[in-house]
Amino acid sequence: MATWLGPALRFIGGNAVRYGPLALAWLQQNPDVADRIQEQVSKLRRSDAQSPEAMRKTLESMREQVEYLRDSADDGPERMRAKAWAASLTKLEHAVKMLSGGASKADLKRLRASIDRLRGEILDAFLAEQIEDAGGPAPLERGAQPER
Repeated sequence: MATWLGPALRFIGGNAVRYGPLALAWLQQNPDVADRIQEQVSKLRRSDAQSPEAMRKTLESMREQVEYLRDSADDGPERMRAKAWAASLTKLEHAVKMLSGGASKADLKRLRASIDRLRGEILDAFLAEQIEDAGGPAPLERGAQPER
């Protein structure tokens, strides 16, 4: 499992240090959840190229994750965040279509960077939500202290 969780945690921000070890231990005890997450992470890792087609596939995988997050949202802020991500994905999809006809390497690189930033946010939330929905530990909110 560590072979895929490492690359997944690469996309996660500040939660990785505190949440990663706890999530890893829980996932080792729940391989069915780990398999579902691994499938999504693998889709994102396979489509890491800068061609418009590869970006389109990445966005497609990200949209699946956002739909899951929207459907499993527990409160208003989670629903709003999923709605905002869906809107961002739509904008990025339009940008990919515009650049498909021929774009400079610099334009493709900027678009890939935008996709990567959003991918990190979505993957962070997706990993946490998959684990929470299966009864696992929730990541600490910003500023929260772990229970003792």
